[in-house]
Amino acid sequence: MLSLSFCITLFTASTLALNFDWEAIQLTKVETHSYPAIRFGNVGDAIPRKVCKSVPGDADWPNDAEWKRFNDTLGGVLLKPKPLALPCYTGPFYDQAKCESLKTGWGNMTLHANDPISVCSQWASGDACVPASQPNSTCSQGGFPVYVVNATTARHVQMALNFARNMNIRIVIKNSGHDFNGRNLGGYALSVWVHNLRGAEYHENYVATGYSGRAVAVGGGSPAMDFYSLRTTYNTTMHLPGGSSVGVAGAYSQGGGHSSWSTIYGLSADNVLQINAVTADGRLVTADAQTNEDLYWAFRGGGGGNFGIVTSMVIATFPQTPLTSSSITFSTVPITGQATSNLTADVFWEGMKAYWDFCIPFCDAGGFGYNFIRHAASQNVTGLTFTTSISLPNYTLSETRAFVRPLLERLTEIGIPITIPQLQLKRSTNTQPTEDDGPLGTTAIGDSVHNTLIASRLFLRSNFDNAESVEEMNQAIRRFVEEGGYDFHGQNYNPNPSSRLTPPNALHPAFRKAIMHAQGYETNAHWDGVSPVLSYSEQKAHHDRLQGYMQQWRDITPGSGSYMNEGDAQTPNFKDDFWGDNYERLLRVKRERDPWGVFWVVGGVGSDAWEVKGREKFVTQHGVLCRAD
Repeated sequence: MLSLSFCITLFTASTLALNFDWEAIQLTKVETHSYPAIRFGNVGDAIPRKVCKSVPGDADWPNDAEWKRFNDTLGGVLLKPKPLALPCYTGPFYDQAKCESLKTGWGNMTLHANDPISVCSQWASGDACVPASQPNSTCSQGGFPVYVVNATTARHVQMALNFARNMNIRIVIKNSGHDFNGRNLGGYALSVWVHNLRGAEYHENYVATGYSGRAVAVGGGSPAMDFYSLRTTYNTTMHLPGGSSVGVAGAYSQGGGHSSWSTIYGLSADNVLQINAVTADGRLVTADAQTNEDLYWAFRGGGGGNFGIVTSMVIATFPQTPLTSSSITFSTVPITGQATSNLTADVFWEGMKAYWDFCIPFCDAGGFGYNFIRHAASQNVTGLTFTTSISLPNYTLSETRAFVRPLLERLTEIGIPITIPQLQLKRSTNTQPTEDDGPLGTTAIGDSVHNTLIASRLFLRSNFDNAESVEEMNQAIRRFVEEGGYDFHGQNYNPNPSSRLTPPNALHPAFRKAIMHAQGYETNAHWDGVSPVLSYSEQKAHHDRLQGYMQQWRDITPGSGSYMNEGDAQTPNFKDDFWGDNYERLLRVKRERDPWGVFWVVGGVGSDAWEVKGREKFVTQHGVLCRAD
């Protein structure tokens, strides 16, 4: 005989569009009657709480017995993990062999994705505990959460949210740890680790409002690697992150999500058909074009960590769409076997103008460009190297050669001789793991673990449409690279409205007018475990300097914005940068759905209502979260 509790669980689940069995395992109201700490919230009854979230040592911080009861009710999935690099430090956990292994493998993204609290960009933790060469250095919990719920069911997520809300504890969400800005960390927090909410189910004919066709159900923690074989098996194309361990339903799809097919199929957020999520009141809801339409709009472009914890999504996929990719490289430093190396700086930047001139016709053809300008050194010569991969959907090799020929002829005219035979071409049907959204085996800047400071800007069609605007843009990027000393990463795509399958969403309207999403970044700006620790003021100085150079990009792109997943969440004008005219509507949804302030991430919707105490001007997560007023 089924228990009353289980019957209610099934009844609740039947009212939702569930995608996976573990979503049917839910918290029931009956369970909460004798345990107030996990009771559901009622938006209409929300009242202001303490000025700050509770931290260990506060009178209202749960004692050990309360944490034990919580863990017992969860079924034993509450963790209290120590920082991953603790074996490198003097003390009971010191292990030299393990430390050396961590040093060697620290750049492996999967290492951090599989750890309950570790992340790829360590600076937001306060560089609290990285693999140090000096065992007598200090390792602390820093900005890492104190407790973690290793969620494998919807019930775990619901209980974590209810406990945190009712006990006034900061909550954070970690998927795979790829966020640049520390949105997956929080000092003195309870973290919901969704990494093990895994699932991938293909639907040949998924029916939703205004849509009938291919789709895939995605578990809230499923990384890109879970979908490689699915694409091959079902002969389909889908948007995936460039990093194999990046979560598909996390900030990737909630914040935008680009791929090699973004110009013809839009961003991942444009193709989300249905969302299941646990909202701030602890309830699991379905959001689609007809149900909870406010959340459906907000989740698709409003950013991760703002409106709920996604347990699953259904995302449209497409007929297999092959790409032909052409690779071009030229440099001011000697490169063995490259006739296009050892250029003067002026010729190099004339070459960049030639490439910029090519971007509008390239995007209008449905293409995706993936390029870098990097500082390089060779044979005791320092300088710059430009690399680009130009991918065209449904083009043959011969058609790609003909399309790229005008760019090569122009480069040759200005002294960068790239001939047709030298052009590297590759045809892909996206069936291999290395041929996903990088594109065609390229590596994004987030695909290694370091302390990256990053900012981005969407350059619009108007920046590319005449010689004067191209020259202005070229000079701004040149100053950023040469004077600033930063590296540059550009992605050329134009996810225009005609490519969207779903109703309008919360993405910044500037995406529809963009020709290039450009990033500027500085790596290793913080402690690597060997060099002296950077002080708080030194870290802030690095950040402020980057923002000073980014302002030159903002000055020539009025009305544009930034891609939040690869941008600076601490920019003072983050509301305009990330959402533009959509921000006020997003804020209304946020206030209506989360009057308690359960969800907070730096640079998120409504984030200016809170601050990490003592870190107001440069937010690391090592501090107490308090109301800003």
